Amino acid sequence: MAPEVESNPAAAKTFKTILDGIEKIPALPVVLNKILNVLEDPKSNVAGVSHLIKTDQAMSIRILKIVNSSYYGFSRQISTINQAIVILGFNAVKSLALSATVVQIFGTRGGDGFDLPGFWEHSIAAGVFADVVARRVNYPLPEECFCAAILHGVGKLILDQYLHDPFVQAVAAAKKRRIFLQKAEQEILGIDHCRAGAMLAEKWNLPLQLQECIRYYPHPEHAKINKVQVALVHVGDYAAREMVCGDPGDTAKPHLSDSAKTILKLTAGDVDDLIRNAEKELSKVEDILSTLSE
Repeated sequence: MAPEVESNPAAAKTFKTILDGIEKIPALPVVLNKILNVLEDPKSNVAGVSHLIKTDQAMSIRILKIVNSSYYGFSRQISTINQAIVILGFNAVKSLALSATVVQIFGTRGGDGFDLPGFWEHSIAAGVFADVVARRVNYPLPEECFCAAILHGVGKLILDQYLHDPFVQAVAAAKKRRIFLQKAEQEILGIDHCRAGAMLAEKWNLPLQLQECIRYYPHPEHAKINKVQVALVHVGDYAAREMVCGDPGDTAKPHLSDSAKTILKLTAGDVDDLIRNAEKELSKVEDILSTLSE
C-alpha cells in the first residue's frame, strides 16, 4: 500500500474495498493466460498458438468476427484462426483476444450514473487513434497500442462496480466542474481509476508495459518500461476526447501532455494533423464495439 494511502484512513478503506472487489473479478481464462505466455516465447509457432485458441470456441469466434470486421477491411473472408495469425501476426491476435475477453468480463450495459456504452465507445476510439498514430510514427507494435488504449480506463469499471455511489459522485463533479475524472476521483475517493486499473492488471499478471499504460497514460513521463507506448495511449485518449467519441466520464478540455509530444517527437500540430487524417477510421468504432460485445 502506498504511503499516501497508509496515512489517510478514508483512502485506506477505499483501497481495501477495491482490493476485495478485485479478488471477486473473474480471473482471465486459462486459455488466454496460456496464449499470453506462449506468445512471449520466441519458439512459438502458428500451429501451436492456433491450437490453443481453438480450444476456446467462444474466443475463436470473437477473434474471427473482429478480424472480418470493417476495422481490418480485408477483401476476402478470414475463415480460420491459422489464417488470422498468419495475416495479422502473433501480437495482433494476442491483443484481440485480450481486448475481447475483458469486454466480455465487464459487459457493455451499464447502470445509473455511469455511461458504460459511452465508456467503451471512448475506449475503442482511443484504441483506433493510438493504433493509427503508432503506425504513423513507425512504432513496431501498433496492435499492442490498440489493446492498451482500449483497456486504459478499465479502472473506472472497478470503481463503478465496487464503489458505485462515490464514483458516480466523482463523475457528476467532474462533469459539473469540467475537470478530469482522475482529479475528482482523488478528491472524493482518495484513489483514482488509473491506480485501480493497474491493481487489476497486476492481479491478472498482464504484461508490465500494459500495466504501465493503464497506470500512467495521463502522465507518460512517469513510465519506466516503455514511455513510447504509454505516450501513444495518451495520444489515443486525447484524440478520442478531442473528437468527442463516447464518454470518458468527464467534460474537461482535452489536454495533450508536453511529455507525450517530447517522447514521440511530435508537435501539437503534428498530432492534430494525424487526428484529422484518422477521422475516417471512426466509422469503424461502432462495428468493433458491436463485435466485441456480442
